[in-house]
Amino acid sequence: MGGGEVVRMRLGGDIDGLCRMVRSRDRVLARQAIQMLADLGDRRASDVLLRCVQRKAFDRQWLWLAAVDALGRLRERRAVPALIGLLKSGELENPGQEETVLRALGSIGGPEAVHVLLDTLGKGSPRGVVLQALANLRDPVTVPALLIALWGLLPLRGTEAVGVLGELRDPRTAPALLYLVDSDGSPPALRRAALEALTMLPDDSAWPVPPNMTTMLLRNALRDPDVGMARMAAALLTRTHEGRRALHFALLAHRPYEEEPARIAVCSVIRDVPQLFGAGDAAALARLVTGASLPAERRAAAHALVAVGSDEAAAVLLEALADGHVTETVAKVIAELPSPPIERLSRLLAGPPSGPQRLGATIALGLIGHEPAAPLLLPSLTYAAPLVLRCAAIDALGALRHRPATDRLTALARDDAEPARLRARAVRALGLITAPESQPVLLAALHDDTSEAVRPRAAEALGAYPTREVADRLGELAMADGCDEAAQAALRALGRMGAVAVPTLNALAHHLSARPHSGLLRPLAEAIASRPDRRLIPALARLSASDIPRHISVTAAEALADRRLPECVPHLALLLADDKSYWCHPIALRALACIGGQQATDAIVAYYEDTSTHREEVREALTALAAIRRGGHRAPPTRR
Repeated sequence: MGGGEVVRMRLGGDIDGLCRMVRSRDRVLARQAIQMLADLGDRRASDVLLRCVQRKAFDRQWLWLAAVDALGRLRERRAVPALIGLLKSGELENPGQEETVLRALGSIGGPEAVHVLLDTLGKGSPRGVVLQALANLRDPVTVPALLIALWGLLPLRGTEAVGVLGELRDPRTAPALLYLVDSDGSPPALRRAALEALTMLPDDSAWPVPPNMTTMLLRNALRDPDVGMARMAAALLTRTHEGRRALHFALLAHRPYEEEPARIAVCSVIRDVPQLFGAGDAAALARLVTGASLPAERRAAAHALVAVGSDEAAAVLLEALADGHVTETVAKVIAELPSPPIERLSRLLAGPPSGPQRLGATIALGLIGHEPAAPLLLPSLTYAAPLVLRCAAIDALGALRHRPATDRLTALARDDAEPARLRARAVRALGLITAPESQPVLLAALHDDTSEAVRPRAAEALGAYPTREVADRLGELAMADGCDEAAQAALRALGRMGAVAVPTLNALAHHLSARPHSGLLRPLAEAIASRPDRRLIPALARLSASDIPRHISVTAAEALADRRLPECVPHLALLLADDKSYWCHPIALRALACIGGQQATDAIVAYYEDTSTHREEVREALTALAAIRRGGHRAPPTRR
């Protein structure tokens, strides 16, 4: 009798058989039976496990310790007195046994368990385990004791303790957390943890700290050079009227060309919750957009101004287009307006070619998708226009799918005298327009030897032409010895082309899998993973093999598992049987449990018998299989 018999009892729900197995002379089988009983949740299982703990004095194989862990997973309240007795008796032989008992108490919970955990925390025993147990329980009773213990946990366990206080989400923790945020003695990691804990407190709860005091204690955090810290402080200040006034004054505290993290953080928060801010804040934002602030602040203020919905936002942003430092960003913000000023932008296209407002209008109209403006962009393609304006016009024409521009763009793409940057953009625009007559031009650009910038854009553009000829040409490019950007772009394009690219992708999987160090394996795995075609299952199986680099084989194995098809079972079973694919075994276990069937079950049972790793994942898989046998859903265990 082996581990397979234990598994079959688990799948059949044979609780009595597992209980008998616990009394087996084979300690390995007995331990396996204990672990399986913990997944069944039956009172008979709990009775047997409790007896194991009570017989600790006669157990030289430490089965009682496995029973303690199992009772914790079962959340068996009847075990609490016995577990507390183990802690108080002094019979535990090492810290590991104590930690196992404490974890079980933390899983079970209840007033007695909480009291013992808090008492243990005060004595300085394995504090990390106790803190995690208290975090899992989330019992409000623990707050006062944790606050008392907090100062004794600094500095080594301070960040961890603060994290527990945050998970409790209790307003009574606010004073201590605010103190840690404002204290000069708090290291950055502790200050960040305290801010994160404060953000976890309920929005609608009243903190036992006056709002003006809260604002004062968050003042330094609002001006922290770490923008993430400043943003958390700003988000906390939005909760009170006094806090929002402080944010408003932070916007007004404008000193030209002086960096001020607070302003960027305030703008980010306004963008997130614009309903909390009014006309006065919009006016302050408008001054930041058009004032002499740093470009990063102007960009943040522009986004916030749009979010607030100010009536003057369009006029302010159009004026800001004249600043070359923020032209592109402001143009993107204008495109996000609910009612963008299309007519005024169109008039700006008649401005001087070197003017930043014309450039901004070109970018904005392309992003807005206003096709009637496309003819007005054609003059910007002339040689006399600045290169940056010509590139923007090409991008806009491509985004607008302006078919009449095809001839002009084709001429630019073929002109070796033009800068490579412009030709690459013309190739990309042709791919967006997708005129049939552009296909020969793009195929020729695949082998352009005048610039490395053109070939990748041609490969990407050809993804919009799903024909066998194009797929074969892209495959030839990817099979070349090089691993340049063009070959990677060809693989991404093949992934977008649909069924016509399947033979090419299969051939590439066969070809490149023999070169495990090729830089093209990752984009190839991603391209194949993105296609749901059943014919690609063997390719995914090949790329998930153990001789493929780990990060790539995991990607392929996850894609194979996500298909959840019976055809995947033989490949997943082989993956599970390969000792060298250790990191892919949890993926295969979850997938086999989801698909079900005799072959999948046999593979999991064989794995359990032959391998001592990933025991938790095996038990999860067996639980899923047992549910299928009972007629339950085929939902797989949650991916970790």
